[in-house]
Amino acid sequence: MDARLGWMDAKAKTFIERQFAHAPLLQKEIMDLWSTFRDLGLPNRDFLAEFTNGKKPSLAQRTWEMMLARHLAEVGHEVTCPNGGPDFRFSLDGVTVWVEAVSPEPKGLPADWLDPDFQGVQDFPHEAILLRWTTAIDAKWKKLAEYRSKGVVAPNDAYVVAVSGNQLGLIPVDRGISQMPFGVEATFPVGPLAYRIDPETHKIGDGFIWERFHIVNANRAKVPTTSFLDPAYAGISALIGCGAQRPGKASVAMHVVHNPLAETKLPLGSLGAGDDEWWPSPVADKEGEFDLHRPKPDGQA
Repeated sequence: MDARLGWMDAKAKTFIERQFAHAPLLQKEIMDLWSTFRDLGLPNRDFLAEFTNGKKPSLAQRTWEMMLARHLAEVGHEVTCPNGGPDFRFSLDGVTVWVEAVSPEPKGLPADWLDPDFQGVQDFPHEAILLRWTTAIDAKWKKLAEYRSKGVVAPNDAYVVAVSGNQLGLIPVDRGISQMPFGVEATFPVGPLAYRIDPETHKIGDGFIWERFHIVNANRAKVPTTSFLDPAYAGISALIGCGAQRPGKASVAMHVVHNPLAETKLPLGSLGAGDDEWWPSPVADKEGEFDLHRPKPDGQA
């Protein structure tokens, strides 16, 4: 270990020991995560400064970046952390893939949902959580335009947005009202589960997913949930999503959503996620409509 990395390692470990002294298990998980990130050669001074500044949002963001780097490395990618660009970069079959990570803050979520001492019944604020996902995706889409204008991300490069919900509740929730991942709900018009009731017999029929093309924010504005059906978002190749709060490997479940309109598409399985990978296929004779699938183990939709 060179002197620069050794200095960063000592500072990070001192911070982790102090910050998580009250939670030995979490302390060990963070320490192991940092060690993996260090061994991948990814830390730099800016990362370390944010990770150790004592601010909860910064800690959540940097922890998510380390979890994401570990995940990508386990998939088999040689990840680098370039200055002045998205968080991570790797090559796949001759294509440069950039990954931009974001951990949205819990703005607009009910206080009792975030209160560890709350006792009683509470609603699941699925729309408020989904709004944080859509806002995060939109912000990183706008960031892509900056990277391209500076010549950092080339037109033929793949660009992946990776969203973590680790600040959006006290439990790891990655499914919305549709029972599909928030990453799907934020990019395709899938809404609540619904059931048809026969008006004569009152029997409940088969369930289906109701279409939802937008949600309404606190300002009563309609926020689209169809970014992967919008050609303007074709620069985003795919989305990686995660709801985990704890960084231990056993608690981390990723989902991947592919953009059917992407300028640069990525092959199934290239971002991990196992059977929680979502791939849209065009509906025959219905232009602009897609069916969503989860790949079979052999990688075929």
